[in-house]
Amino acid sequence: MTTWTNLSAVYFSSVNLVAHLFISPPKWSSISPHPLDRYAEKLRNLTNVVDTATALEMKPPSAPRWGQQRDPSDEISIAGVLIGIRAQKSKRNDKMYAQGFLEDATGKIEVICFAKDYDRLADQLKTEAAVLLRGTLIGEEDSAPKLAISGIQHLDEVQVRLPTGVRLRVNLEVASEELFSSIKARIDAAPGPGKVLMHLQQKGQYEVVLESPGMSVAADRSWVESVEELLGRGAVQVLS
Repeated sequence: MTTWTNLSAVYFSSVNLVAHLFISPPKWSSISPHPLDRYAEKLRNLTNVVDTATALEMKPPSAPRWGQQRDPSDEISIAGVLIGIRAQKSKRNDKMYAQGFLEDATGKIEVICFAKDYDRLADQLKTEAAVLLRGTLIGEEDSAPKLAISGIQHLDEVQVRLPTGVRLRVNLEVASEELFSSIKARIDAAPGPGKVLMHLQQKGQYEVVLESPGMSVAADRSWVESVEELLGRGAVQVLS
């Protein structure tokens, strides 16, 4: 005898099978976080780093003339995980090179490591860890750009360069003891190498910049944003 329970079991088993075979979730999902997720804050504090989706929209710089080197200022950095890397010999000169993809949470971009860099980077190309690739976009106008790799760094080894100081602009017309206590609490909670300057403004009367002795801070992007929530957008000037 067929029961509702039996029919339900068959139905849900079929649905699960179809979903598994034809509607598989992407490699990185909310169930399986992307390896870059744990580096999100570090990546926010690195300069000249773009995601793969942004890189694919960028126009590659003009190729250098014969015998000239590429301009280092044309290089960009992209973080992600290397997938499908294949090493092979060039048909032109029999030297080894490698190509594959770099994947992040926004998509993936084709990457290539030319023979001139392959010997130096071959071991690093085998890593399964999250990396920061440095290189130059190449490609034709009618095709998606590729990244020609010139450097690879494990994200665990990448160091964030913190500002040497910050200048906090405070409007004395709206300042209070509570406000200054909140600022000090944020400074105390993030000790670091940056000196702290207080730029005090009394509109129409005077301005003065004071260095806070004994105070220093690790002014990463999150810290800057938290202080600007107190003082207003643009009130924190980062000193490089």
